[in-house]
Amino acid sequence: MKISTRALIAVLFLAGAVGTSQAQTPTQTQTQTQTQAQNQDQGREGKATLPSWNIKTNLLYDATGTLNLGAEFRTGARTSLDIPLNLNPWKSADNRQWRHLLVQPELRWWTREVFDGHFLGAHALYSYYNVGNLPDPFSDYMKAHRFEGWMAGVGVSYGYRWNFNHWLGLEATVGLGYAYLEYDKFECRNCGANLASETKDYFGPTKVGLSLVFAIGGKPAPEPEPAPPAPVPEPEPEPEPEPEQVVIYEPTFAASFVTPEAEAVKARSESGKAYLDFASGRAEIVPNYKNNAAELQKIDAIIESVRSNPDATITRIAITGYASPDGNYNSNMTLSERRAQALRSHIGSTYTLSGRLFSVYGAGEDWEGLETLVEESFISQREQILTIIRSSDSFDIRERRLMSLAGGAPFRTMKADLFPELRRVEYTLDYTITPFSVEQGKEVMKTRPGSLSLNEMFLVANTYTPGSEAFSDVFETAVRVFPDSDVANLNAAASALGRKDTVSAVRYLGKVKVQMPEYWNNLGLLQWLQGDKTSAAASFARAGAAGTTNAAELTKHLESLAEGNN
Repeated sequence: MKISTRALIAVLFLAGAVGTSQAQTPTQTQTQTQTQAQNQDQGREGKATLPSWNIKTNLLYDATGTLNLGAEFRTGARTSLDIPLNLNPWKSADNRQWRHLLVQPELRWWTREVFDGHFLGAHALYSYYNVGNLPDPFSDYMKAHRFEGWMAGVGVSYGYRWNFNHWLGLEATVGLGYAYLEYDKFECRNCGANLASETKDYFGPTKVGLSLVFAIGGKPAPEPEPAPPAPVPEPEPEPEPEPEQVVIYEPTFAASFVTPEAEAVKARSESGKAYLDFASGRAEIVPNYKNNAAELQKIDAIIESVRSNPDATITRIAITGYASPDGNYNSNMTLSERRAQALRSHIGSTYTLSGRLFSVYGAGEDWEGLETLVEESFISQREQILTIIRSSDSFDIRERRLMSLAGGAPFRTMKADLFPELRRVEYTLDYTITPFSVEQGKEVMKTRPGSLSLNEMFLVANTYTPGSEAFSDVFETAVRVFPDSDVANLNAAASALGRKDTVSAVRYLGKVKVQMPEYWNNLGLLQWLQGDKTSAAASFARAGAAGTTNAAELTKHLESLAEGNN
């Protein structure tokens, strides 16, 4: 029940009167008793009751011309059941249509009380639809075809309800989930043969609403009666001396840093893929042919970044060529080798690099890559295509089976849309970085931090005062250069805990894959800062020797609390 400002002031005045009643006269006591009884009666008579159920309409659906009506029933102190029904039977003069019937029941849990404030929901959905000739921003494919079928799914949602008064409110909700679709596809909007019967798995938004809500049942709380004037308080007695206070021990915790292992050789690598265009059956690279200039620019950028680094030395360049599975398998194997060699010749002549640096390999037809592309596509006859690709037949026989499937239409689609992604050259550039002293590392840190190892960064950090801005900056830089390193993330978390930055500490600890003792000690310190002393004690215990000091500090603190409570 909501309490008005006037009622709250009345309660406070009455509480003050009770606190000073020890020295009141019998007349004052009798008056106060009568006033309390009157207020209790008013509380019983003015108590509000929640609505039993609601009806609602989704304003977003109304705006699209979709007929919709929902009913929501209170099922418990914090739960309700929402059942909306949506119908769009319209078909425009130009055959554009989004006809459908949708039902979407949802069980809701309210954080405060039913029909007020935040709620979480779990919903199911079922729809029958017939759509076609859809306008922008939909694709030309959706505009040129019609789809008729059904879908079913489940999802979760979040929402909030504003109540303007007892009878009228506004509700906003959005949901995510999964839906399974099964449909027939037609060539045009309202005619033509059935092109295919297809299915689709969908993950994404499943619900959105801005609904006007009308409550039914219950009653609102009436305005409370004005509070009676407060009696004049008697002078308060002199306060008694307070008992001696027990000093609570405030613990001092320390985060754990991990010393990274020194690298005997600071080996690094850069990799990429080049989708070069070649004339049919040819293996020579023509820089200005089709999109070759852009692809070669990507390779040049990687090589130049390493060559321009005064601390780097190139040790190996590995090149692997791939071909698409159209044509003879042995011929494609030779073609992939020749194209890999062509890139090797281009890099070697452009940068005058020794041939001993290169490792060149032809992988032939990329059937594994084709399987992945087909799995991710919506191509017709997808399951039949995957069965052929995964068979134990020779590669040439698989190709012939694909070419004959469904009159060759799927093969022609793959040749146009998927095969170009298989014709590529992959390259890896391996290089080493010069080792640095601590003083050199401090200078390199300013301009080329990627040239430092984790161990070198750690030694640089230790030249600064722990907790200082320079100290923290080193660990923040280290985790950016080595984002997947457990040691880098643990040390960045320890630095964040030292400055009580719990948000950053949560992010860095969440990236740690191997939970070593230092992880548990830092997690315990994070839990302490978050106010969870029980979990902190458990984490310090799991840290073993790394958490001994922090565990002892926490024990002293808890013992002083127990003494104060006694």
